[in-house]
Amino acid sequence: MGWPVRVALAGLCGLALTRPCLAQGAGAGQIVRMTPQECIARALSVSPDVEQAKLAVSALEAKLSEARFAGVLPQFQLTNFFGPVPGVKGNLDSLETIRSDLSNLGVFSRTTLDLVQPLYTFGRLSAVQEAARYGLQAGEAGVSRKKNDIVLQVERLCYGLLLAKALLSVVEEAQENIQKARTKVNQLLEEGSEDASENDLRKIEVFEYEVKRNTERAQKAIELGKAALKMTLKLDRQADFDITTSDLEPAPVTLSDLGVYIDRAYASRPDIKQLRAGVQARRSLLRVTRSEYFPQIALVGSLQYGAAPNRPHFSNPFLRDEFNFFRLGALVTLRQSFSFGLTSARYRASQAEYFDLASKEEQARNAVALEVEQAYRDVQEADHNVQNSERAMRAAKTWLTSAAIGYDISGETADLMNAFTAYSRMRQEYYQSVFNLNVALAVLDHVTGRAASN
Repeated sequence: MGWPVRVALAGLCGLALTRPCLAQGAGAGQIVRMTPQECIARALSVSPDVEQAKLAVSALEAKLSEARFAGVLPQFQLTNFFGPVPGVKGNLDSLETIRSDLSNLGVFSRTTLDLVQPLYTFGRLSAVQEAARYGLQAGEAGVSRKKNDIVLQVERLCYGLLLAKALLSVVEEAQENIQKARTKVNQLLEEGSEDASENDLRKIEVFEYEVKRNTERAQKAIELGKAALKMTLKLDRQADFDITTSDLEPAPVTLSDLGVYIDRAYASRPDIKQLRAGVQARRSLLRVTRSEYFPQIALVGSLQYGAAPNRPHFSNPFLRDEFNFFRLGALVTLRQSFSFGLTSARYRASQAEYFDLASKEEQARNAVALEVEQAYRDVQEADHNVQNSERAMRAAKTWLTSAAIGYDISGETADLMNAFTAYSRMRQEYYQSVFNLNVALAVLDHVTGRAASN
């Protein structure tokens, strides 16, 4: 009896087992039963990848707020100095007699409040805000992308566990049939019937070996599947965990036209959204670089205040006092960089990055269309395989029933063993086909972005 799923399931479990994990959730001795939907919800809540993507979004939100405030609110800068200052001696009306008095040291304070309010930047501020906004959109799409990947990963693990359980039920049924056949052969041998011989027992033992070997494989696959899910869900390895769904049933298939899924992928896939937002951000940054060709116009204001209690106030308007004063003023500034060669080089570099990313977006769209078609065809093929394997399984069941009746009459084991083998194999093929169908549908959801949008 073959076992085609064991390699795929073991590999899938191995991938999950290599992911870092912190022991959280249920502890040893606790029983945890979760539906596949609950598994997905928990995986999304404990995933470090999703948490990191969300932290990146928080940083991008802060940058967007900074860019918005830069164009609306003025920039204020407060500077304050303290230090020792000598007093003054001499006749204040006669500048020639004024001297510093080191014997009269005091403390002076100087405070400056500067204001800068951009007035017109030739599109620089609006372009910076656009770039920050598109950067935030790219970050949010990155979160959806991580979630989409986790949904598919958990679905694969759940379907793999259900497949292992289904295959275990196949070998358990085969084991029951073997015991019935052995009992029947032993009974015939005890009765001295010519319809049974010791060779019939040897045939049963050979078949039983295959069944026992596959039983061990199925049990190992179940334990690996549970361990992989516990790792992904950050549950304690010693916890008694299982999913509540017990049967592997084929998901309903109602496919629309292929173009519908391709259009959905263009509109909903998070990686396409991320790339599209990146292109828009690059275009905005190109506008930022272009604005360096033009002057930056701003309103600049300053308020200055100085106080030195041990020094007198000078009333002479032509004498600048750096210790006791109050000054207030504002003016409009125009700043223009004449490094046009450097600006041109930066502009060309930014332009090349924009065109390169725009070209990658077009390539990505073509790749997505092919990926969606592949997933779409896989669903069609898997659906047909489920239908065909189900018909074959029913035929094998009918054969087994007929062989069992013939065995009860004649005691001939050859046809019965062949029927056992065929029925077990077709049940296995059927469950494998159901697994392939459910995974193919999950992949179709994944490549069209529907899982991320839910």
